[in-house]
Amino acid sequence: MKRLTEVNYYDLLDISPKASFEEVQAAYDEAIAAYASDSIVTYSLFTQEEREHIIARLVDAYKTLTNTHLRREYNEFLIEKGELFPEEIQGLASEGTGLPETRLREVTVESLIQEKEFSGAGQSPGNNLELFGAHASITGSSIRMVRMNREMSLEEVYRKTNIPKQTLEDIEEENFEKLPALVYLKGFLKAYADTLKVDRALMVEGYVKRFLEWKTTGQK
Repeated sequence: MKRLTEVNYYDLLDISPKASFEEVQAAYDEAIAAYASDSIVTYSLFTQEEREHIIARLVDAYKTLTNTHLRREYNEFLIEKGELFPEEIQGLASEGTGLPETRLREVTVESLIQEKEFSGAGQSPGNNLELFGAHASITGSSIRMVRMNREMSLEEVYRKTNIPKQTLEDIEEENFEKLPALVYLKGFLKAYADTLKVDRALMVEGYVKRFLEWKTTGQK
């Protein structure tokens, strides 16, 4: 079985060689979300270096398959390699010149591997915010108290988020030295916050602040 960095663009995006430009774009969006730095789904499957190689390939695939001229050249290349048969793309050349310029996205590998900014998505309004208190410091203990208030066990959180139980324990015990890289920690905290039904930004930003303070001083 070929590695993701070796398969052709169609297999990489899991689309047909006859896929429309809109289908290419939709498949690209889905793939980027799956391999993003904060994706819990693929966190344990790839190293950061492997992830960056895959993202680079996805960007190349998107730019090639949404441009008629580049796509035609790429198809000819695959035919020469024996990975594509002419009948598989019959009729494709008449599809026009690609997506309209206004609909093409300016994508770069650098922008995609940067840490994503926090968003308000996933926030829960109302009295859920009061579980932390208006000005409370977001500590591992406060997160554990919220979990207990929700009558949830670590096992249940693990089943809902796929976050390793040991990592959940390390978050609550503030074993900062055992926690993953910051970009992954943010992803775990977002998922944990959503599961606890508390304000995502409040929990992530508050806990990360403590994590960074520890990283700077070497102390909790």
